[in-house]
Amino acid sequence: MATRILEVFSRRAKERGLRAVVMGDLASELGMSASTLYEHFPSKAHLVSAMVDRWCEELATHDALVEDEAVPIAVRFRTWGDAWSTRIVQYAPAFFRDLARDYPDESERLQRDLAARKEKGASILRPHLRSGLVPEAAFALLDLIYTHAHDPQIGDEAGVARREVVRTALAIWARGALTPVRREAVAKRKRS
Repeated sequence: MATRILEVFSRRAKERGLRAVVMGDLASELGMSASTLYEHFPSKAHLVSAMVDRWCEELATHDALVEDEAVPIAVRFRTWGDAWSTRIVQYAPAFFRDLARDYPDESERLQRDLAARKEKGASILRPHLRSGLVPEAAFALLDLIYTHAHDPQIGDEAGVARREVVRTALAIWARGALTPVRREAVAKRKRS
């Protein structure tokens, strides 16, 4: 039952933000009393914490996407970007505003997890940066590009889905920051 509660809560919070989820309405949608809901999760804060736990676990599954050294770095980077953007576009901007405003400890925990993942990704990408680039600047720019590419307004103005905006932004960064993969090297990897 706790899994189902968390699923419905997460869906509603992603779509409309955390403040839009009223515990009584959630209980009604689940066909239970509010007291039964509170037996599983004593407060909305407990649900938020469980949601952040689940999200951090889901993000951990993305790590394997960038660790396979047999796959060219540009392909790993694009695969990771696609997986991440598929997840992030499910969240309304109100979700992140509500999380930071109403649940600062959980927001901070999520930010720490994201920072650790960014550092891990940077350590994998760093050896593949074009020579002459300042790695810290390249990764700061990547973070800035990536963060703003998820703004729904950009996709609306361009007439495309947020995922396509993110994909385009990451491709532009990769072409400018990563060393090009030689076709011979890719062919050699495929043969082995």
